[in-house]
Amino acid sequence: MEVSVLQAALIGISCWLGSVENSQPLGVAFSDAMSKPIVGGTVVGLILGDVVTGVTIGAAVQAMYLGQVLIGGVATADMAFVSYPSIALAMLAGADANVAVTLAATVGVLGAALFTGYEILASVFYQLGDKYIAENNIKKMKIAYMVLPPITSFILRFGITFTIVMLGSNYAATLLAAIPQIVLHIAGVLGGVLPAVGISILITYTLKDYKFIIFFLIGMICITFLNLNMVATAVTGTCLAVMYYMYTANNNNNQVESINQNIEEEDELQ
Repeated sequence: MEVSVLQAALIGISCWLGSVENSQPLGVAFSDAMSKPIVGGTVVGLILGDVVTGVTIGAAVQAMYLGQVLIGGVATADMAFVSYPSIALAMLAGADANVAVTLAATVGVLGAALFTGYEILASVFYQLGDKYIAENNIKKMKIAYMVLPPITSFILRFGITFTIVMLGSNYAATLLAAIPQIVLHIAGVLGGVLPAVGISILITYTLKDYKFIIFFLIGMICITFLNLNMVATAVTGTCLAVMYYMYTANNNNNQVESINQNIEEEDELQ
């Protein structure tokens, strides 16, 4: 797949818009949405002219990061780099979704290291801003606080993403073809396991009672063995949820009636 300078530039700008430190006027919610792999895969697919492949890879990568949380402000991967240069590189190389997931995990960790470097540079800018405040130089203070950090972020994210995409268009497919088949098989197996890890982390954080995992297992059976689509599986899950609610509600009503009956019998005996 060939890529133009304009396409590489658009992917680079999208990566910057999805960065957590980005102070663009559209707000934090917009940046957070842009950083999601499913959104990144869609955007990259639109730019490269293959939306189906972009969404497919984005959905596979999104499954791996469903349970990602920020602990102490530290993330295990930079989601903007996961969502844009890695998915673009996988599409340019013609890799399948499983290999793309492994590639995204690698690029995401490297992106997290890059973000740490950005934070170090930003701390320097903020120290300069404090210095200019002490000197009562408001103009330079605004430059240090409001101009230098976004420019640095744009240069790093746009520059690295643009370079990866432009170089990837020439070397990604050749590099993938040169990798031994056993290595690709291992990457595919690991890529197939990683989404399961993300889903398991999400279940750990969301399930209040582990007996509810039965609903998750039923969903897996519906899709894997019964070959139901997502709509049919969602309808089945809704029906089971309603049935569970009706069963528990009846049990609660019976318990209340039993308690009231016991109270009435005790009153009669007294």
